[in-house]
Amino acid sequence: MARSSPQTERIVMLMQLLTDQPTTARSLADIARHLGVSKPTCYPMVIALTEAGWLLRDPVSKGYRLGPAVVPIGDAASRAMAPVEVARPLMRDLADDSDMAAIAFVPTGADLAIGEIVQPVTGRRGTLGLRLGDTLEIAPPLGAGLAAWYSPDRLDEWLLLGADHVGVDHAELRELYRPMLEVIRARGYAVECADQREQSLSATVAGLRGMGVAGQRAVTALREAQRRLPTDVVVGEIDADTEYRPISVNAVAFAPGGVPAVILAIVDARTSLSGREVIGLGEKVRAAADAVTEGLGGAPPVQP
Repeated sequence: MARSSPQTERIVMLMQLLTDQPTTARSLADIARHLGVSKPTCYPMVIALTEAGWLLRDPVSKGYRLGPAVVPIGDAASRAMAPVEVARPLMRDLADDSDMAAIAFVPTGADLAIGEIVQPVTGRRGTLGLRLGDTLEIAPPLGAGLAAWYSPDRLDEWLLLGADHVGVDHAELRELYRPMLEVIRARGYAVECADQREQSLSATVAGLRGMGVAGQRAVTALREAQRRLPTDVVVGEIDADTEYRPISVNAVAFAPGGVPAVILAIVDARTSLSGREVIGLGEKVRAAADAVTEGLGGAPPVQP
């Protein structure tokens, strides 16, 4: 995995700081303290961002806020997030019906970005330690719901990446996942469960990333948490009378041409559920994903 430079990390952390509280002007000393550097180190970066219009310096307080050049960037990002806009009302229904957090994962290159998190009306629920804007690598043992729709070549890439991450032979991983991916594709949704006797994924992510940490450290923490998951996270056939505790029930919505547009998921079940209940949740998530696909004028790929 490529490593970002310290300066790049600081820019990411600064923009996230100002985005979290957009009406609060931050002094140079405050910014330097948040970034963990001295003011002389921080000053050239702040000046360069101000000259580019990314930051705006308040003439009275001398503090810095987000600048006008960020507005068109945000507008462009909003247009790119059109699938999330279509999905948002359906996510509210999913969250309320399941009493779990609903998350929209947006494919972006080799990763999935967290495009939206919706909480149920009953209160805040677990999100597997994920936050808006986080990215997850599309690699086994996660991503089976998407991989079920891959072409043979793309599926092989996914399996090779997983073999490298979890230390399992590629051929063995293929034999393990092949029947489960066929089941997932046929029923239209994926279920992932972790061994609840082990530390929860949420606790693992929180422990690795630390409170309020963004940027490369957060990415590293999330990927390490993924690699700690066992290969049998993915559930194939669901026994109606067996108990499960899902970390995710998810389904893919497609844009025109069978391109994956967004993955809808309900996550981090607080208690064990019967297989019958899990099937019911899966059908609701699949129906929501189908509605997003229809809203986008898309369709699933004809063949993997």
